[in-house]
Amino acid sequence: MNKCELFEFISEQVWDFICRNHVRNNRLNEEGISRQTILDQIQNYVENQHTFNVFAQKARNEVNTGGDLEIFLDNGQRRFYRILLQAKLMNVDCCFEHLNRNSGSTGRKQYDTLKSFATQSGSDAYYLMYNGCPDYRGADYDCAGYYSEKQFGCAILEIDEVKKHCEDNSTGTLGSSRDKKPFGKPWRFLTCCDYQYLSGNKLYDLSEIDMDPYFQNLFTPPNLISFITPEQIRRTQLNENNNDIIHKDGWNPSGRIIISKYPMRKSNDGIIEI
Repeated sequence: MNKCELFEFISEQVWDFICRNHVRNNRLNEEGISRQTILDQIQNYVENQHTFNVFAQKARNEVNTGGDLEIFLDNGQRRFYRILLQAKLMNVDCCFEHLNRNSGSTGRKQYDTLKSFATQSGSDAYYLMYNGCPDYRGADYDCAGYYSEKQFGCAILEIDEVKKHCEDNSTGTLGSSRDKKPFGKPWRFLTCCDYQYLSGNKLYDLSEIDMDPYFQNLFTPPNLISFITPEQIRRTQLNENNNDIIHKDGWNPSGRIIISKYPMRKSNDGIIEI
């Protein structure tokens, strides 16, 4: 299974899981899908491969996380775009509710907060829509070709689309029980196609990915002692400060996903090598 097929498989699993539980009227939440379906499926993939192109890592303290995720996507030169994904779960009536909610006690809308996190960290940011609508059938084409409705299990929706909808619709509800359908575009474009990032956003190298105390180091042994230049010290402080700001303001993802164009493997000491 390559990385494109993996993301397609995960979408199908999420779609089927949500549809099955909606038919049974079982309550679900974003955290469960992010951890027990997405992160779990990627971990299964890694455990069955000698080398791999996708790796998932849970946050250090799962108790204080939500269902959100972040992705580091290789640009082909071992530098990575950072993508923040705010997870939202479709209800039994095939609608998304409370998209206009405030972010904590800030008085600021969640979509505005998400955009500020992206600006602070030099990242792209989107809503990750967990769709599952049992009565919906549909097919379409994207950059990777044909897909069925199941590819909407994990779908990407632009922040500005959510913001405009909420400004035009005071209820903050997206969708209608009279026109049941999924929202967003299948997230497989992240691994099946060439990702079109926002110009000017930051590219992270491997050491900068590890400059986030919210997660354990992936690429750098934590006790490694080496010569550090003043520029490296400056970059470290800047990255750590930016991460500290967005985490304190409420960005607490349940995990992060590394997507590499080159094979990765786990060394004997647990460090990821590319």
